[in-house]
Amino acid sequence: MKILIGNPACRRKMDNGLERYMMGSGIRFPWSLLKQQHSKPRFSMFPMFLGYAAALLEQDGFEVGVIDGVPLNLSDQEYEARALAFEPDVIVVEPNSAVVDDVLAQLTRLRERCNATVVVIGSHVTAEYTALFRDCPAVDYAVSGEYEYGLLSLLQHLRLGASVEALDGVIYRNKEGTPHSNGIAPAVENLDALPIPARHLFPAYFNTDINAYHDGFNQYSPAIDMHATRGCPYRCNFCVWVQVLYRNGDQRLRTPAAVVDEMLLLEKTYGAREIYFDDDNFTANKKYVSQLCDEILRRKVSIKWSALADAIALNEDMLEKMASAGCIGLKFGLDSADSEVLRQSNKPLKVSRVDGLVKKAKALGIKTHMTVVLGLSGETKDTLQRTFDFSCRLDIDSIQYSLATPIPGTQLYEGLKNEHKLTFKRWDELDGYSSSVIEYEDFDRRYIENFMMDVHTRWLRARLKHPLWVLRQARYLARLTRVQGWPGLTRRIGRGARLLVGDTALVRRAVTVDSGQERVLRY
Repeated sequence: MKILIGNPACRRKMDNGLERYMMGSGIRFPWSLLKQQHSKPRFSMFPMFLGYAAALLEQDGFEVGVIDGVPLNLSDQEYEARALAFEPDVIVVEPNSAVVDDVLAQLTRLRERCNATVVVIGSHVTAEYTALFRDCPAVDYAVSGEYEYGLLSLLQHLRLGASVEALDGVIYRNKEGTPHSNGIAPAVENLDALPIPARHLFPAYFNTDINAYHDGFNQYSPAIDMHATRGCPYRCNFCVWVQVLYRNGDQRLRTPAAVVDEMLLLEKTYGAREIYFDDDNFTANKKYVSQLCDEILRRKVSIKWSALADAIALNEDMLEKMASAGCIGLKFGLDSADSEVLRQSNKPLKVSRVDGLVKKAKALGIKTHMTVVLGLSGETKDTLQRTFDFSCRLDIDSIQYSLATPIPGTQLYEGLKNEHKLTFKRWDELDGYSSSVIEYEDFDRRYIENFMMDVHTRWLRARLKHPLWVLRQARYLARLTRVQGWPGLTRRIGRGARLLVGDTALVRRAVTVDSGQERVLRY
């Protein structure tokens, strides 16, 4: 049985040669980035769950092909032609909320030209399967929750022609054509039991260059994504994977030995010079981080690494241990600098600790990146400004602002829905980079969208007033040039120049064409 795992490249074209490309599978928070229409994305993440699922299927004897259209910048026509050429028996896709309509439309076109069985998976499917089955007759099955083993079980039964009606986590059409759900797929309790992601199949069956995936935060190349843990002990009301996929389950940990084994394998197989731990919260368990660092040091691993973390449990001792074990980069979420907004968002972060942690990381040579979410629960004009002012004062190396985007199945979404404070009419409006869909008490959504429009430019201009910050960025650029050459340096300088001018100056009058109708982009 031939299984095609797909991740279409969904774009919002504009009339001035630009477009917004949407992150598809592997992204926790639906958002888009700006690029030229014919250029490849400057950022794309390896879809770890699809990688694990592909490995499980291949291990069980399925013939697996992949088409990840995002890093390859495939048009719909190219993607569909490649999908048909593979002649799949089953097509598997993981659409997030912002791209689900695009993906379902494409599945409908594919089903008109082939007889493949269609299976959909992921957080949006888990929360909204009833509407999805209703709106897209092309969908045959879905797997809800943490789907790797549920998908394997479903396809094993389909291969044998056996009934799927009793399979946990499988959603199928009953005799009346309406969806019937068997609850949530079993969670992955033992992460070490999973085979390592099938990176050799990505990004596509016709192009297996893993370097197609790129994150400008990484300082060495090749840089390869990994998981050391899965889940998070905290319950932020906007976090979709923890609430919808993991059902607020405990954080699970791979054994340090297994993690280091994979690091060394990636060095041997792909020449990896940096590992990026794309965990939900790498630093949530202090004891585990210490044990992992000890294992890295014991085995004299020379590969540098960086991680996605949180400042909640992070402390200076942990930073020192991480730096000694080769950590050179840390992304963490501030989300808001206002204690009341954090309280209403169920995030137990003490903002007063953040400045000291950033200073310590800087002293240890750890590059820092911070994410900020504008418009969370309880946000006002004053709290927006307070968060922005704090982020400008903080000596952070880089930053990502986004708009609070309530995703189906989260506490944030359900609460706003019950209060009739959701304003969107189309799923593609759930783009945390360009549009707000929440009705606020202190301001209207246009206010926060305008606030978002030039916030990155304002932040960069503020940081350029600090000579020591500029000098540190020059050192990072020098390192990047040594590793990635002039193309890497050119990309970074070009991005900085566009930020200084302001991306929004390019798109304020841009128009996107959708279903034959033009609508002005908000940003």
